[in-house]
Amino acid sequence: MRIHVLAAATLLAASFSLHAATDDPFVVHEWGTFTTVQGSDGEQISWMPPTSVDLPEFVYRAEASGNWSSKAVYHPKDVTAFVRMETPVIYFYSQRERVADVRVLFRGGNLTEWYPQGTRVQSLATPATLASPQTRQFLIEWNRIKILARDTPEMSLAELIRDPQAGRGDHYYVARQTDANFLRVASLDARTPIEFERDLFYRGLGYFKAPLNVSMATSGLLSLTAREAERIPGMFVIEIRGDMMRYQKLGLAASGAASTVAPNTRPFEALGDARKRAMQDMAAELVKQGLYEKEARAMVNTWQDQWYAEEGTRVLYLLPRQWTDRNLELQVTPQPDSVVRVMVGRAELFTPTVEQELTKQILTFGTGDEKAKAQAVDGVRALRLGRFLSAAMTAVTRGENDPQLFKSAWELAGAASAEKVASAREAERSARN
Repeated sequence: MRIHVLAAATLLAASFSLHAATDDPFVVHEWGTFTTVQGSDGEQISWMPPTSVDLPEFVYRAEASGNWSSKAVYHPKDVTAFVRMETPVIYFYSQRERVADVRVLFRGGNLTEWYPQGTRVQSLATPATLASPQTRQFLIEWNRIKILARDTPEMSLAELIRDPQAGRGDHYYVARQTDANFLRVASLDARTPIEFERDLFYRGLGYFKAPLNVSMATSGLLSLTAREAERIPGMFVIEIRGDMMRYQKLGLAASGAASTVAPNTRPFEALGDARKRAMQDMAAELVKQGLYEKEARAMVNTWQDQWYAEEGTRVLYLLPRQWTDRNLELQVTPQPDSVVRVMVGRAELFTPTVEQELTKQILTFGTGDEKAKAQAVDGVRALRLGRFLSAAMTAVTRGENDPQLFKSAWELAGAASAEKVASAREAERSARN
């Protein structure tokens, strides 16, 4: 009889435990972007991502870390990298208040920005690994995060808004437009001992090759091949020329087997029409991968002015979860009932046509004639390469043995991009408002 009573009690306790877990699951979701640049030959380019001007001032940056923490923090000396890890954000969902520890280990790279302040932020690199960037590791931990209850009044979190222009131009704020719980984080920064946010945010630079190889032949045929064992679950080809865009949704890319696409057989459409359809397709695919609808929209809306507006040719693709876990290890304690991580790769491609035109302008600039130089500068600006101009110059000068031509290329790049940063940023803000 006692055995039956104990068995019944055990079953009852298990039932209560299961019921509690079902009523209040602890869910963690994350999304982010990895941007790379490829020449038409598919060779990935080590490039110089521009200084972040799309983040609010309160975001922590590695180069300023000595001002707020006695912890050992790596100060990045590298100015070029293969990968720009852009805006991973981590969301938490729970009915009741919880306390959690979060640990992110970035293998093969460095973190450059984050918010809120981490409890521990440091490079795990040794003198040996510093000599080989691919072996670097960077760690950030947020300990004792208070995940506020779902019924916490939003108006009580006035500290959440740290910028009067919140949501009006910076990429940072759109990520808040979800139903995730608010977070309360104790900071080591004496100026702001308590920080509130809707998510955990971080960015970084990677020194590894992306898992998708993208190249284009002079015929315009696009070739896509997965570098690693996992298949790429979905891809989107986008080409923008002025106010026109052509777009194609693709299927899987298998490891070692090239998928070929002829994007030039598709007609260009008005940018607004094609962009709307492309954004809807991407958001739907992100939801299929596990994101909530508002999270998917937040991700697409965060990057709509780059993915679907910047001049050029690019492939957006879904990164395999195994690849993400291998390169960007995430640990949450206590263990969540569910963890969803959806990352998008962006492969920016310089087509043969762009490379040929850029080479032509370099040769023109090198003549020494002032009128020719001015024409070359105008010609390069007409390509509208934006923040990828230096990468494009690298693509067309790799292996160049003529020092004069190499010199002309970089003088031309400097002349074509000679703008006042403050004026450019103000113009960008005005255009978005």
